[in-house]
Amino acid sequence: MSSGIQRAFDAAAGSVVEAFRHANPAPEEEVTPPLLVEALSQCFEICADPGTAGALTPEEITEIGTQALDCIYDLSLWAYQLGLAGAQPAIEDPALEFAQWIAQQGGEIRLLEPVVNALARRANALHAPDALTPLYVLAHDIIDHAAPQARDGSPASAPDAPWRILHFNCAIIATRIQHPELMDAAYDLLERNLPHDCAAFFAEGMREAEKQVYEPHVRAMMQQRLAKWTARH
Repeated sequence: MSSGIQRAFDAAAGSVVEAFRHANPAPEEEVTPPLLVEALSQCFEICADPGTAGALTPEEITEIGTQALDCIYDLSLWAYQLGLAGAQPAIEDPALEFAQWIAQQGGEIRLLEPVVNALARRANALHAPDALTPLYVLAHDIIDHAAPQARDGSPASAPDAPWRILHFNCAIIATRIQHPELMDAAYDLLERNLPHDCAAFFAEGMREAEKQVYEPHVRAMMQQRLAKWTARH
């Protein structure tokens, strides 16, 4: 994890802990910000030590990664509840690094929401294709290593399900890179995993591709995909 992300997390987490202590919490509270920060500190140490990670089984990687993502999710909720919504991005950003660690070690990613939030923010902050390409690779890996229970929701009942947003972000990042092979791979994933969303996604993509920033091949590929799905209805 980069030192900048770690420093931002430490500052944000510290502000949540301080606000919690000043809020005179009820004694029955069990999952408190101090306990969450302590648990995350242990997860950070494990992920930063290649020797420790190399001795763990995929199941253990999954459990540690899930604990880290659960703690990030809960700490972000505490930030919101304590009136510190501005601290949520810095709290959630390490989720992307934990997801990458889980994928690299062969585990399963069981909680997607903080990961998807962090991915979207990182993508919005980057513009150059060279900077976006590693993020696309990571998004693809996250999809590949998502646990079955994380692939939640249906197009009708859960329009904001993280599993769906993850695919959209992956495809959008590929489109912004404008590399045909990456675009094809991302669109293939979308078609395979979310077929009911394809017509709407490619229609919106076609409108976006009309912008001058996109090369002609982007518009042509988007039009081809749109025709493929609209012809079926």
